[in-house]
Amino acid sequence: MRTLSLYVHIPFCTRRCSYCSFFHVQSIRANEEAFVAALEAELIAATAELGSDIKFSTIFIGGGTPSVLREDLLQRVFCALEPFRDPSITGEVTVELNPEDVDSRLLSFFRRHGVNRVSVGVQSMNEAAQRQLGRCDTGRNREAIALVMDVFDEVSFDVLLGVPGRKLSELEDTIEELVALQPRHLSVYCLEPGGDMERSVAKFFNSVDPEHAVDEYDFVCRRLRAAGYRHYEVSNFALPGHESVHNRVYWMGGDYLGVGPGAHSYIDGRRFHNAPSLRDYFDTIGRARLDARIYDDGDENQAETERMMLALRMDTGMPLAWCACGSDTIEALQREELIDVFDDHIRLTDRGFLLTNEIFFRLSAG
Repeated sequence: MRTLSLYVHIPFCTRRCSYCSFFHVQSIRANEEAFVAALEAELIAATAELGSDIKFSTIFIGGGTPSVLREDLLQRVFCALEPFRDPSITGEVTVELNPEDVDSRLLSFFRRHGVNRVSVGVQSMNEAAQRQLGRCDTGRNREAIALVMDVFDEVSFDVLLGVPGRKLSELEDTIEELVALQPRHLSVYCLEPGGDMERSVAKFFNSVDPEHAVDEYDFVCRRLRAAGYRHYEVSNFALPGHESVHNRVYWMGGDYLGVGPGAHSYIDGRRFHNAPSLRDYFDTIGRARLDARIYDDGDENQAETERMMLALRMDTGMPLAWCACGSDTIEALQREELIDVFDDHIRLTDRGFLLTNEIFFRLSAG
């Protein structure tokens, strides 16, 4: 038997959010039906390629917006996953939800099909920020939060920092309201300007004030730590023992298979992904044309770089032995309060998390 994690990318959304740069397309019924058929075919072909007895230890269904699929199509997705699940092996099963899709029927459906963790895209509890982000109103947020927390114990909320023009006090109010509910997990993402993206998305991101985002991040780190949350990864906070098992597979270099258009995989030291195109997915991957995958093979230096960067993202840090720099650099980073050194490991401070790339280059310079 071989075990690995699975990511399922469902690319459909009812609308485009101004900040989103993930692959997604407009939700159209005919495309959704064709997508599920292609997903079923890819799952069979991809697992057969890996061996005769594959089981998934964790499953994460994301997007896009998985919850926009009709119940009969979601039923087919879970039926396709069933042969690869074993109650003694498969632990965490997560589904991403948009608040406006949440109702008791949908949550009961997910519970019946073995989902035991949900991640809800709350983003903000401020009305003006929600309008700016193209999200639902805060009343709908609160209704969805109450429903989800009544059904699931393992709940994560997403919050966005750096929304252009918003006050720090508005973000503080959002965090205070969520902390009062004591969700077991919070993911806090900073909007950052720049990058190669569509014009509409770039316009939004380029209006972000990085210094304001840093102030918000600093507040969140301090407030969540005071509330008992472990800052276990640069963007993720959890009550002790409730860290995301699936996401830790990514950061710790474990094997995972990604299915769906644009989904990424890492198996046996090789990275590959499907093209971020629904048409390509239907024409190739969905017809078991696995040779259409795009491989991201690098050299040994690239693998070492990835290992260091992933380790630096986590509060467990990386071994001092991985550093190419001298003790002077280590001591300088400590004086700047960017790193802590403990048990022959280097761990980034909250401020250091914001400068991960810079710190990596300083640590890796011989």
